[in-house]
Amino acid sequence: MSPFSVVAGSAGRALAVAAVAAVAATIAACSHVPVKTMWHLRNFDPMTTDPARLRAAVAMPSEALPARGGAKLVMTQQRKGGADAETLEIQLEEVALAAETGMAAVKPKKGQEVRAFRIPPAEIPRLTEARARAAARAAKEPGAFEGSLSVGIDGCRKADAPLPKEFRVSTWLKTAETVEYLTVLDDVDLVKLVGAEKLAAEAKVCEAG
Repeated sequence: MSPFSVVAGSAGRALAVAAVAAVAATIAACSHVPVKTMWHLRNFDPMTTDPARLRAAVAMPSEALPARGGAKLVMTQQRKGGADAETLEIQLEEVALAAETGMAAVKPKKGQEVRAFRIPPAEIPRLTEARARAAARAAKEPGAFEGSLSVGIDGCRKADAPLPKEFRVSTWLKTAETVEYLTVLDDVDLVKLVGAEKLAAEAKVCEAG
């Protein structure tokens, strides 16, 4: 298995900082990830998976979803200890849920809205090049590097909204290896996980329309 891990997060920078769910090389360390997901992703390698078939989906309160966009993929490779980091960021594009397959596990709760995202076809060459560079660096110095491939989906908040008493989010991941969406976070309350103040402070103010 490659030294890369995959991270799927959502609902604002606070989640990206404190409530990510690792689902590859470091998956066993996260208690929020269902055992079934760990099993299905046991042979998943983000360095070789088909990027055209990678999907991420999120369900969160409808009022917290941005009017457009808000999702990005970040690939980072660095030396163990943090030096010589190289990062690639790609803005993801939303895909129509009606055209998606393998969504049996995607079940939003009342008051939530689901959105799914993919890597834009025009951006796949950039990711392919970045993976090749990362593989070359790792091959030149075996064991010296570590990395992550993350999908973050930013939530937003109304400017005058009070601190939330709870904020529940679910996320799913689909790859060429899994064929269907797998649950990464299952109805997790981010207020309990990171705190209402931090969640409100890190989430952007929603843009109109």
